[in-house]
Amino acid sequence: MTSTGFTISSLVFHSLSVRGKSEWVFVELSDANGNTGTSELTGPGARKDVTNALAEMAGRLRGTPITNDTEIAKLLGISNDLFSSDYIQATAISGIRTAVLDALAKKEGATLTQHLGGQHADIVPLYANINRAMLPDNKGQADRSPDLFGKIAALAVNQGFTTIKCAPFDECDPPYYGSGLPDQTKPGLERVRAVREAIGADITLLVDCHSRFNLDSSLALESELDSLGVSWYEEPMNPFAQPEDLASLREAARMPIAGGEMGYGIDVFRKLVENGSLDVVMPDVKYCGGVGEAASIGLELETQNPGSVSLHSPSGPASLLASAHATSVFKGKWPLEHAIEEVPWRAEILEPPELVENGCLVLPPDPGIGAALDKSFLTKYGRSWTP
Repeated sequence: MTSTGFTISSLVFHSLSVRGKSEWVFVELSDANGNTGTSELTGPGARKDVTNALAEMAGRLRGTPITNDTEIAKLLGISNDLFSSDYIQATAISGIRTAVLDALAKKEGATLTQHLGGQHADIVPLYANINRAMLPDNKGQADRSPDLFGKIAALAVNQGFTTIKCAPFDECDPPYYGSGLPDQTKPGLERVRAVREAIGADITLLVDCHSRFNLDSSLALESELDSLGVSWYEEPMNPFAQPEDLASLREAARMPIAGGEMGYGIDVFRKLVENGSLDVVMPDVKYCGGVGEAASIGLELETQNPGSVSLHSPSGPASLLASAHATSVFKGKWPLEHAIEEVPWRAEILEPPELVENGCLVLPPDPGIGAALDKSFLTKYGRSWTP
């Protein structure tokens, strides 16, 4: 850490419409000398609620040197209990923590991986999340047919990805009152079959259920997914609302149970592993406390249970870069999530542009996260504002 720290003097927000209602939101924090740290705030309510909360926090921190992102909550006089229960506040402070670490690493002349105590890696393996490529776009409704699931999955394999994830169960909304496999799962299973047929038997297939099921339906669905060679079962139930049911599912399941993307702080993820709810926890740098907290979660849990951490990262290129640095620090078993084919101009948001080759993110060697927002692109296609 630098001895003088980083003192916030100004901030600016940027946003870009991505696909349908999706929007990527970024913040840049700067000090009086022009040192700048960047982070991504993308998620529900990001453009208004999160940016308002972050601006209020940053205003209270102005003029105070920050030498470590872990001290920010204390400087604000806020208990971690609030962040565990309030998604907006958790996203806001996560954004500040990541941006501060980016700025501190730049001042040090180190990559973010090095600043966090790791050894810089040239590449970070990725897995392809194909779901966002099939969300509604500006041309009309989404195509969620099994055929398109298969085509996008095959495209990912051709791009060098060896692990594919899909979220196929659009039609499933609990509660379910019958026993066994709900009829609503049939279209989703057809999508999974189409993906498996398109990618072949040797490619790893992951399935995300977005917490759509209860215990009985989760158990029935697990058997079907296992027969299709699925390698992890992500959030069939909400791990924070149904931890005991997930523990029961995990005892019976033949594949790892993953999830926890909305959790904040290392204690939450430690508990999910210790109480047997999840095999693989999925912190997201945008919500979990930022890139430093994500690295700490990975270092602790991977040391105790190898293969127990895989960062959730289906958003824009700034959060992918931060997540890649955290992943480089703890060097987990699983590749890092990457949403492919969402928009054709994704790489252009950053300077230097995002570079994904053969299923891996190429990490820039420059200090901090290694890249900055391309202001000319944002001026032409996005919106910027100062609170």
